[in-house]
Amino acid sequence: MTPPSSTPPLLIPTALAFIAGYADAVTFVGAGGIFCAHVTGNFVVLAADLARGAKADEWLKLATFPIFVLSVFLSSHLHRRVGRSARLLLLLQAVAFAVAAVVPLALKGAAAHQVVVVFAVVAMGMQNAMHRVAPAMGPMTTVMTGNVTQWFVEKVIPGAPENVGKHRSLGFIILAFSLGCLGGAFGVHHWGFAAFLAPMGLSLLVRSRL
Repeated sequence: MTPPSSTPPLLIPTALAFIAGYADAVTFVGAGGIFCAHVTGNFVVLAADLARGAKADEWLKLATFPIFVLSVFLSSHLHRRVGRSARLLLLLQAVAFAVAAVVPLALKGAAAHQVVVVFAVVAMGMQNAMHRVAPAMGPMTTVMTGNVTQWFVEKVIPGAPENVGKHRSLGFIILAFSLGCLGGAFGVHHWGFAAFLAPMGLSLLVRSRL
C-alpha cells in the first residue's frame, strides 16, 4: 500500500483532504446545509432546524448517520475479503461521485438533492474507512478538528525531531481541506452537482498513485 517512490507521499493525503472539504461544501451549500464527510455536524443542523420549526429534509439529515455507518461497515468488510482494497475503494468512491454528479439529469428538486446526498455520504464513508484499514494513506482527512488541534499543540510544544516532517504534512492537509471547501462552495454555486466530477477525478488520480 506504499506509494511508489516517484510519487510524493504528501500527494495522497492532501488530495484526499481536498476531496473531503470539497464534497462537504458541495452538499452543505447545494443540499440545504447537509454535511457528507462530517456527518456528526448534521445532528447539530437538525437540532437547529427543529428549534426553528423547520421541517424540510429533517429525515435526510438524520439518515446520513446510518448511511455513513453502513458505508464504513461494507468498506471494512470488503477490505477483509480483498487485499489492497484501497484501490478498489477509491474506484467505488469515484463511481459514487459520478452518480451524484449525473443524478440531476434524471431527477429534479428535492428528490435529486436526496439521492445526491446519499451517494456523497457513501463516498465519504468509504474514505473514512480507508484511513482505518490502510494507515499508510496518512492521517484522517475528513474531519479537521483533531488535525488542527495537533498542529497547533505541536507548534507550542514541538514533538520529536523525526516528527517535523509529519507536522509539516499535517499543515498541508489542513490547507488542502480548506481549499477544498472553497472549491466545493464555488463549484456547486456555478455548476450545481456536476461539481462532483472534480472529486471523482481526484479519486481516480489518487488510485493511480497507489
